[in-house]
Amino acid sequence: MRTYLDIVKARSSPGILILDAKGSLVYSNSTALDYFPGLRKGKLPPEISDLGRGIRNTPGGVQAGPQESPACLVVDSVSGFPFSLRAFPIAERRPGKGVGFMMILVEKIVDRHLADLDFDRLGRDYGLSKRETEVLVHISKGLANLDIAGKLFISEYTVKDHLKKILSKMNVASRSGIIASLLQPRPKER
Repeated sequence: MRTYLDIVKARSSPGILILDAKGSLVYSNSTALDYFPGLRKGKLPPEISDLGRGIRNTPGGVQAGPQESPACLVVDSVSGFPFSLRAFPIAERRPGKGVGFMMILVEKIVDRHLADLDFDRLGRDYGLSKRETEVLVHISKGLANLDIAGKLFISEYTVKDHLKKILSKMNVASRSGIIASLLQPRPKER
């Protein structure tokens, strides 16, 4: 039986964005940059801008108690994985004058039944090497290349090379294509 600590350790790091009172990006961690590459050019996805605007326009700003749910959206990213975006006011501009800064957590939503797949069989079916199969397991968990590299003790560039080979062998063009292929029913072996 898995413990809560095992479950937490297996999750990928969330993306973290900090927006100022005007909705401009002040900080983003590398995970958020991996999830939304447009952030590198200062382009906020419209969903993030809308979520920030919703928090800023909430009467009283940070007066909502910690028990209340943060603003939340589910969106698709360029990687094809769905994400939850949760916005939290973290500082007031002036007391009673609304939100000064807000934090947005970006977390991948990974379908649970991917964990039930027989990856050894899938690796054989697609002609994947043992290492490519290991990378495939981590892709199915929604991990970014950097996270996969850390778990397998290889460089991020090596992960990218394995990913290219997996894409070619599975005859798909993206991570979402990999996941879609994994979730399709496969004919039973005779």
